[in-house]
Amino acid sequence: MGNVPGKIDSPQDPANRKQQRSESLNFGSQGPKNLNRNRRATSLVGNLLSASGRARSDSYNSANGYNGNSPNPYKKKSLKEKEKLKEKHARQLVVKYNETVDGGFLAPFGCYNFDKLDYEADIVKNLIIERRLAPFYTPLQEFDQTWTREEVIKIVDGLPLHCSFQQDPEEFEGVPTGDLADDEFDYLLDSTASKREQRRQRSKISKARLYFKRVGWQERANERYLELKLMNKKHTEAKNPALPSDDLKYTLYKNGAECPICFLYFPKPLNISRCCKQPICTECFVQIKRAAPHFPHEEVDPTQDQEPDELKDPNLLVSEPANCPYCATAEFGVTYEPRRDVRTGINGIYASEYKIAEYKDREGLVSDSSSNEDDELVTIEQIRRGSIAADDPSVITSDSIRPDWEINLTKERLRLARRSAKATAIHMSNQLIDPEHPSRHASISSSVGGPDGGNSPQRRQKTLEELDDEMLQQAIKLSLQDH
Repeated sequence: MGNVPGKIDSPQDPANRKQQRSESLNFGSQGPKNLNRNRRATSLVGNLLSASGRARSDSYNSANGYNGNSPNPYKKKSLKEKEKLKEKHARQLVVKYNETVDGGFLAPFGCYNFDKLDYEADIVKNLIIERRLAPFYTPLQEFDQTWTREEVIKIVDGLPLHCSFQQDPEEFEGVPTGDLADDEFDYLLDSTASKREQRRQRSKISKARLYFKRVGWQERANERYLELKLMNKKHTEAKNPALPSDDLKYTLYKNGAECPICFLYFPKPLNISRCCKQPICTECFVQIKRAAPHFPHEEVDPTQDQEPDELKDPNLLVSEPANCPYCATAEFGVTYEPRRDVRTGINGIYASEYKIAEYKDREGLVSDSSSNEDDELVTIEQIRRGSIAADDPSVITSDSIRPDWEINLTKERLRLARRSAKATAIHMSNQLIDPEHPSRHASISSSVGGPDGGNSPQRRQKTLEELDDEMLQQAIKLSLQDH
């Protein structure tokens, strides 16, 4: 019937009017008046929380220089926007045979899970192109100094572009993926499930679809790479310029260096930690990052109850810089000295054109071992220099490849502040609108002068509503000011 009153609610009924008057004087009633109070309190809570949230976001935006003309990193993204960003990032991690620097690649080989590759791909690629960070070389499982030139070339020829994927991961078993070429997959969700369950389903389906898309993208790149290698063997005169020459393969892999973290062998030189001068491959370096935002660690007294995170000051959240995996020095960073006898790929000659004899003449080198001596001299020079400051221009820190750590910390503080304010506001509103709450009865009695205060029922009702509004607003404002 919409807003049309029924017979039982008709104001023309004298008995009903009498009952309404008695209900207005009964503070313990659960009738329409209590419902109105509940709605009014809820509305006030929502308005104050929304205003507070907007004020916080505006203050952070203005403090960090974000306005309407620039993208706002604090703006909440939709699920589809997040999925698009993840897909864009995944595409940047595909290893391509024609994107090389000094015989290495711009994307990782795949020693670690995709979830750990959350660095800024564009930044890392630019650092590799600028020769400030070692490229992603294809690793060797083992290395032997006694290998001959022919053996080294044969081993390198058998290396894949990317490590193999697990074909049927257990976590995606039974998860529908639909047509991967179609961006829309809402039809895969269970329409009878709750919204919360649908969100969970969408997250799992999206993760599975992205995994199998990555597999497809990389496998197509692998197939193209193998085809070109076979063509190079058949047509020795017309070689693909992006594929490395035998001289380049031998020069890079004749002296392998072991990464102390993943225990795989890579062409020298590797990245060197700025503090203790230990080698580390780029694949391992990009895994190291700051810890997630958290409250400072304190000594816990088992005899006392611990304060929940919702009641703590969000501004106390911290995110410490990453420590060196070798010596635990804070603000982990690396330096890199590129080879002097190899400059191929991007900003260099074609990989297929590299010849040892030409570089001997060009650089004045007299033997193959001279490049090894150069590498050793560079390493010795780095050790003599001692620890390098984290802000030195030659140092690439973990924060350099994840510059959004401050934004993530601020987002977490905002999230916790909203959660804390919401919890406090709901608690206060429940106290104010709960007719059985003892403090509420005491407040009402003192405010209206008790049952014998001489006020009319209409005036008393208005006073109660004003008192509820004022108490609720003051309580929420005080709560928000604390944060």
